[in-house]
Amino acid sequence: MKKIFFTPGPTELFPEARKFIENALDENICSINHRSKEFMDVYRSTTDSLRLLLNIPENYSIFYLSSATECMDRIVQNCAEKNSFHFVNGAFADRFYKTAVELNRNAAKAVADYGKSFDFKNTEIKNSPELICFTQNETSTGVQINTGEIYGIKNKFPQSLTGADIVTSAPYVDLDFAKIDFAFFSVQKGFGLPSGLGVLIVNDNCMEKAAYLKSKNMAGSYHNFISLHENAVKYQTTETPNMLGIYLLGKVCESMNSYGIERIRKETEEKAEMLYDFFDNHEYLKPFVKNKADRSKTIINIKTGDKQNEVKKMLAEKGIVVGSGYGKFKDTQIRIANFPMHRIDDVRKIIETLGTLNI
Repeated sequence: MKKIFFTPGPTELFPEARKFIENALDENICSINHRSKEFMDVYRSTTDSLRLLLNIPENYSIFYLSSATECMDRIVQNCAEKNSFHFVNGAFADRFYKTAVELNRNAAKAVADYGKSFDFKNTEIKNSPELICFTQNETSTGVQINTGEIYGIKNKFPQSLTGADIVTSAPYVDLDFAKIDFAFFSVQKGFGLPSGLGVLIVNDNCMEKAAYLKSKNMAGSYHNFISLHENAVKYQTTETPNMLGIYLLGKVCESMNSYGIERIRKETEEKAEMLYDFFDNHEYLKPFVKNKADRSKTIINIKTGDKQNEVKKMLAEKGIVVGSGYGKFKDTQIRIANFPMHRIDDVRKIIETLGTLNI
């Protein structure tokens, strides 16, 4: 039986991934020199396709790193000399905060209960932050932050570099990049690719701060923004990169652009609505996030109590693999990913299967 992975990431591969990988092998993408014209053409094509897909302005630089976790590290190093502020409502937002602490920044945070968003009107930001960090879609809890709230904080603190982790919301999330300074994601979730590639998007304000911190020897080593940018404008990377990952990302973006990002967003919302409607009306299995406005469209966290193993086994018998809960919810929740490669027929199969669950 073919398995279908609804796991939060790595997840189900993009439908054409096998073909793209075979093409990459046929074209010897993994063997070409990373300073060659061939690789520069791959880099340029991927960057152009990604820019089109996510509507990234030309004055925003795109860097290819090893992971989203590395992106957190580089952002703190290059964008905050002393003070940062973090909106923490889950394990990955907390990782961003702890990264700043470990890099010896004066990091402050607002904390929301897991499963909830923030009371933005009554949240105080007191430490004059140079850097304000959001996790727009928290993978561990299934909570999304309305992008308008992020823009509102940026408006209140125009001198702060403000941006978001969009790891599990890209490419679904419709960000207005002109209203933020940075964003980042990794490819093993919404793009349906093997792990090992992080993508960081930064504007000129971030570059200016990085240049200042580099002059003070505070911007890190070979992956400081200045070095990354100097290579990016030549369609190159600082060191030998994940060339296969960059190639595959470009091909997936081309396919998504052909399919249409608005169509992808509409289908994502339709699938999410189907799942939430089902679980809202289920006798026992319930959405972890109660406030509908706070519910992620791409990571659906469901409370299973002591029935988690039974639920996962029922789905596995139909070839469907879902994720466990995260952290303290590891054994009492499931997480269902809802990315572009997840078909509506398979969402129906989840609903039909769990509809027969006898409690």
